[in-house]
Amino acid sequence: MWDDFAQASCMPDHCFCEAVRDGWLRQPANAVSSLAFCVAALWMALDRRRVPSRGGWRAIEAWCFVVAVFLVGVTSAGYHASLTFVGQFFDVQSMYLVVGVLLAVNVDDLRPGAPRRFLTTYLGLNVMLGVLLVVVPAFRRFGFGLAIAAVVVTEVLLRLRRLRSTPLAPLVLAVALQALAFGIWALDLTKTVCVPGSLAQGHAVWHALGALVTALLWRYAHAR
Repeated sequence: MWDDFAQASCMPDHCFCEAVRDGWLRQPANAVSSLAFCVAALWMALDRRRVPSRGGWRAIEAWCFVVAVFLVGVTSAGYHASLTFVGQFFDVQSMYLVVGVLLAVNVDDLRPGAPRRFLTTYLGLNVMLGVLLVVVPAFRRFGFGLAIAAVVVTEVLLRLRRLRSTPLAPLVLAVALQALAFGIWALDLTKTVCVPGSLAQGHAVWHALGALVTALLWRYAHAR
């Protein structure tokens, strides 16, 4: 079905543990589990509509995050269904969109009293990362790690400068779950723990935990 398209960088035998099948769904467990992000995004959208004046992100920032999380679910499902290069691009780009919101908000918050430049920072960051995804596909995971590191650094700076005093519990739990998810992701990627034909896949657990992490980040942001 998908053989006529440019294949993902992981093909033919390094696309996580789950066996690559023929047909529309090459990796059904990994594809379907990706939709956990769509569920998380729906919950965020309902939460925002229920309390639109809640503190935290401005409307544009909040809705960019909701849309980005939803796109992670859709594009990740498409990537694991097809294992094509196009699917890979949109999957990783949507992950950048999520982290980009966190980074752009933090950059603005480090400039108290200055005009908000969220959209300029957000769009510029994602255009740059998108170009790198095409030109240097191998950069995708390193780039995602750098983006997360930048979020952590800016968060620490905000705390040190006393520009943010939000309760840390949701963020600490999010970091702990993300660390657990990354460990499971690594075991799955390296096939250290692997049953290729099973529908119980470590990468599917990574998706579920990742969706929960985005929900915790939403709670953290809106506790301000």
